[in-house]
Amino acid sequence: MAIYYYVNKQAGYNDNHVVHAYGCKYRPSLQDRLFLGSFYTPTAAIQQARKYYPGALGCDNCCPVTVKKNLNVQHSVGLKHMVSL
Repeated sequence: MAIYYYVNKQAGYNDNHVVHAYGCKYRPSLQDRLFLGSFYTPTAAIQQARKYYPGALGCDNCCPVTVKKNLNVQHSVGLKHMVSL
């Protein structure tokens, strides 16, 4: 089943834009998000988001993506969303 995905228009930590699935508690407000479409995997949604924002990353809460050893590790949810924990 496909899920709706959104990307945050506002850049977070390290100038990255974060991709969220519908229902994520970190999903930005309506005016701060861009609808990407419906996808079967978070990876497909992130690829779509990178057409708008090349540094787009998946949210650790709703779009966890396995990171290969030679790639930069994603930062924690708190840093991405500028949330004080």
